[in-house]
Amino acid sequence: MLTLFGAGVSYVLLGLAHSMVMVFVARGISGAMAGNVGVAMAAMADLSSNEGRTRAMGLIGVSFGLGFAAGPGLAAALASFSQTNALALSAFAAAILSFTACLLAFLRLPKHLRRPDTNTDTETGTATTPEAQQSAAPHSDEQIIRSKRFLAFLDSPRKTLLLMQFVVSSSAQSMVFSMTGFWANDVWNWNERQVGFLIMAVGLVIAALQAFVVSPLADRLGEVRTYLVALCCSIIGCLMVLLMPTILPVVLLAFPLMMGGMTLSFPVLNSLVSQRNEAHVQGAALGLANGFSAIGRVIGPTLGGGLMAAFGPRAPFMATMTFAFMGVVWALFEIRNGPKPRSGRRLAAPTLRQAKWRGL
Repeated sequence: MLTLFGAGVSYVLLGLAHSMVMVFVARGISGAMAGNVGVAMAAMADLSSNEGRTRAMGLIGVSFGLGFAAGPGLAAALASFSQTNALALSAFAAAILSFTACLLAFLRLPKHLRRPDTNTDTETGTATTPEAQQSAAPHSDEQIIRSKRFLAFLDSPRKTLLLMQFVVSSSAQSMVFSMTGFWANDVWNWNERQVGFLIMAVGLVIAALQAFVVSPLADRLGEVRTYLVALCCSIIGCLMVLLMPTILPVVLLAFPLMMGGMTLSFPVLNSLVSQRNEAHVQGAALGLANGFSAIGRVIGPTLGGGLMAAFGPRAPFMATMTFAFMGVVWALFEIRNGPKPRSGRRLAAPTLRQAKWRGL
């Protein structure tokens, strides 16, 4: 609730900003209040089983996709009412949405969430096994952070590289999203209203992918292979934009393919983080992963803007492909050394090299 309310305040300040100092202050407050995503992911992890974790994260992705669709469309509609105050109106609309979300969280969100456990007595609600009792013991976020137990997630190269994928994917995604408007204006001479409708269409595709594709694909291929498929889609979309930027049907297909592939990455990465962590530190681990994503959201727009200014509108998409190829290398290495996708077949015992790579 605090982060949602703080985000609303930051948008009000942004709408009232009349200097660059106020803009930086508003965006700084917004960045400080960005922890709500990690909290939402932790709540979904607490309410879902390991087998349904990717689907649960996909539901969050559906919400993001609908937001990506509704946000630019709303901004484009507001721009049609007032060309001079379009940005301020968009900021005030975002503030209203944030305050509404804060009110809904206060009214509807339970104070404490606990995942159903088969080792818990259904009548008394107490744990029936030593393992379940240990898992059910109180673990406050403050205790977890002070003890730095969640940093044990970084105790092997495999786990560290998994978190680095959040930087890679977030850098690529934020670079494309932030540079799309400049690219469209440079190549097609589109204004903010036309770019808004393009992003709205992309958001609808993202929501559809998260709702109907990510969970079945992860169930069939496994999370890592699904991540590989998403990266390949992004690379194909980048190639289409680079090779055929002046063909409108190609562009309209390329951007949903490229951005949809990038967004498809996050549910499977979040699922991997939660599956590879103990239940009582999943919230802290997902928050740590969200912090790595925030690093990528700094790298992406900064690098993309610098590349576009120095080398032209094609450069950010080439950089995005580079980030995607980095993810492909990790995924192929993970597939080679990690477990096979979930299926009815029994997995063979890991080799010594595989066991070392898995951190066993």
